[in-house]
Amino acid sequence: MRIFFLMSLFVAISCDGESHAESVNADEMNRVTSFEGLVHLASSMSSQEFVPREPLPQALADLTYEEFCQIQFRHKKAVWWETPAPYWIETFHRGFVQQDCVSLFTIENSTAKQVPFSSENFDFGEKVQGLATLDVSGHAGIKIVGRFPGFGDVQEILTFLGSSYFRGRSGATAYGASARGLAVDISLPRDEEFPFFKAFWIVKPEATDEEVTLLALMDSPSVCGAYEFKLVPGSVETKISVKLSLHFRKIPEKIGIAPLTSMWIWGDGLQGPPGDKRPAVHDSDGLIIRTADDEWIWRTLARQSYPSVSKIYSGEIRGFGLLQRNRSFYHFDDHNAHYHKRPSVWIEPKQNWKNGSVELLELPGAHEGIDSIAAYWIPDERPQIGVPLTLEYDVLFFPGDHSEEKTTARATDFSIKRKNDDIDLTVRFSGVAVKDLKTVSIQESFVRGELVSKSAQKTDTGDWLVTLRFRATEAAPIELGVTLMDNESTVSERFMYLCPDKEPSFVYPEVYTRSE
Repeated sequence: MRIFFLMSLFVAISCDGESHAESVNADEMNRVTSFEGLVHLASSMSSQEFVPREPLPQALADLTYEEFCQIQFRHKKAVWWETPAPYWIETFHRGFVQQDCVSLFTIENSTAKQVPFSSENFDFGEKVQGLATLDVSGHAGIKIVGRFPGFGDVQEILTFLGSSYFRGRSGATAYGASARGLAVDISLPRDEEFPFFKAFWIVKPEATDEEVTLLALMDSPSVCGAYEFKLVPGSVETKISVKLSLHFRKIPEKIGIAPLTSMWIWGDGLQGPPGDKRPAVHDSDGLIIRTADDEWIWRTLARQSYPSVSKIYSGEIRGFGLLQRNRSFYHFDDHNAHYHKRPSVWIEPKQNWKNGSVELLELPGAHEGIDSIAAYWIPDERPQIGVPLTLEYDVLFFPGDHSEEKTTARATDFSIKRKNDDIDLTVRFSGVAVKDLKTVSIQESFVRGELVSKSAQKTDTGDWLVTLRFRATEAAPIELGVTLMDNESTVSERFMYLCPDKEPSFVYPEVYTRSE
């Protein structure tokens, strides 16, 4: 289970104690059968004051992680179990850090029907048997269960749990990096606001349907939103097509569109603690951006000893994502976490996004159970009250590198060596664009750093090893970029890195440092 570091300021929610406004909205929820109807509801709610949520019942709030894990959904209680429908709905119980209480509806024959919460849908372990009678608990979230094409067994495909987080996977991957519906006032020197999905509607699929449609209602002090998710599971790539309509109560300083959340604690460029021999621990190893000019930017992830915010690219984009590019088991050497199976996540707008920038937030993160990475697109123009913000994009979950064939070489790995004030960074570029070249030139850039020397060496396999020796010009991390050129032609993606000026040190939990 992943604890979302970015949700540390999350406000609790309760299923009881409805206000008049909530009661009116509940009546309207029962009449939602389409995205257009949900847009009308979100617009109506945005003209009303935000209703704060009530605290989680104490018995659920006091659960430890181990106790919460003893509450398991009974698979045979799933919605549409033993029907011809190709997908089923299971739910999560509330407790521990899962404090949301969401309303759940199905849509069948153009009619919405609420799915009530029942403790009978769950098995309770020995330590939490007393919670079996607590029927006021409510749904914490939902999961879509079914079969991937070519797979015989039933598996989880997509989950919505906590705030506006959702995680998907393909048959070739396990759960890893997450997506979010929206980020509000993220990476500012104050508390972030976390919009949350307060209700879901799932359209019952026909027996032969490959796609399942979900609607979700977002709420927060600043915004109400209508979302439509069309899920198409795949054996290699799972696609979720997103349509949204945002209606603002007040104007935030910053909104992050299509935010992605992941974890990076050590790997290329940073060694782990001496007590842990795993070479790398992360769900993603880099942020990738495809510009409107079909250039590719690869910003490998880093970890400073303090929160770091980087604006990676400003301009028109065709897409961006957080990739788990390295899928070698021995890069992680972890038989339990299976980081080599974590998915890459790609955001692809239906139409290019213009007049905005891609931002990357990197947090120190105490351990691998805490998400510490976020990437999102920020429009230059702030939203307006009374003017809906509408967008459409796809979220793709798949293994390894970007699924579309690239003509430029990729930066597959890198290493850092330090000697006195000098830093040597060696990057490996691999791909057909450079394999047959006899020579290449290096285009480099530095912010808060200066170049000492550079070199490029071709390997027996046709890769190129580029080494930059540089030093810091300020007591701050050095932003650097490297691109391979063949005369005037770009033959590689733009490798970018935020290199600490000094070797960073971290205090790791005992689980990483103790001697067995």
